[in-house]
Amino acid sequence: MSLNLPSQLLLQQELPEQALLINPPQDDLAYELPKGWTIACTSYAVSQSYQRQEFTLASITQQPTEKFEDIIIYLPKAKARLSYLVDYASACLTQTGQIWFVGENKGGIKSLSKSLKDQFEQIDKMTSGKHSAIVSAKGAINPKAFDVNNYYVAQENELGLSLQALPGVFSQEKLDKGTAVLLNNLPRKIKGRILDFGCGAGSIATYISQHREYEELELIDDDILAIHSAQKNIEDNKTPLAEAFLSNGFEKMEERYNWIVSNPPFHQGIKTDYNVTEAFLKEAKEHLKLSGKLLLVANEFLNYEVILRNHFRTVSEVKKENGFKVILCEGIKRLKAGA
Repeated sequence: MSLNLPSQLLLQQELPEQALLINPPQDDLAYELPKGWTIACTSYAVSQSYQRQEFTLASITQQPTEKFEDIIIYLPKAKARLSYLVDYASACLTQTGQIWFVGENKGGIKSLSKSLKDQFEQIDKMTSGKHSAIVSAKGAINPKAFDVNNYYVAQENELGLSLQALPGVFSQEKLDKGTAVLLNNLPRKIKGRILDFGCGAGSIATYISQHREYEELELIDDDILAIHSAQKNIEDNKTPLAEAFLSNGFEKMEERYNWIVSNPPFHQGIKTDYNVTEAFLKEAKEHLKLSGKLLLVANEFLNYEVILRNHFRTVSEVKKENGFKVILCEGIKRLKAGA
């Protein structure tokens, strides 16, 4: 792994020995920063990389307990998440402190000053280069105490699901078309131990809990705000035998499942990235029981079947609808010993 362009630009600046870094990317930045920095991540995988380098971690969902003179925010891919991060940072900022916003030109950094003008007394463009820029903001206007419960939004859907999600969580305000196609074509005989991979706010697991028999439901995601939302929905809906976990892919999962059901992610940062999903497609069989099945939904243009046929004996298209397809995989191909 190397440094992304905004990270390269950041490291060209004179950096303070102590600072709060919010929403860092998944690159090698952890190896280059002063060890006195505190890190608040939205990604579990990224938080683990900083923890391995012995940085202090702060929770992105809890009331801050420390004030910082310097705060650095990497612009999030989801625009809805920016206000959340700014409010969190403002609650951590000293009266004389400043926030640096770091991002790629095509990721929204150019128009950032306009969106922040009512929140800060002074906004300046510090520097640019590497197709990126850094914007400085000082004098937070009316900063308020941070409370994660103020940021939940109720999801609209036609399936009768009662869900809430934090900003930037997939399908925060409205059930996405892909998941809707998947749930509307869910096999009747789904049962046993079920894993909702890349769960977001837990739409798939919640629907299964209300319409199918099961022994246990587990939900995993790398997004910390997604898991916070999913666990809240489990508790609010009083979903029995269900729990949401942070996990970098299957890293934390030791059990095998009767079913893995997913609308897998294929974006990382502001670019399309299939690596996460391709790893999921290749590893899923190792977390299924011998008779286990994988059910997923994907955009029509994504040719996941090519990968899946290397790992399952039967890969069939259950339904094609609204630009999406539901794929059912059965008959796990296990590698023979010594192969």
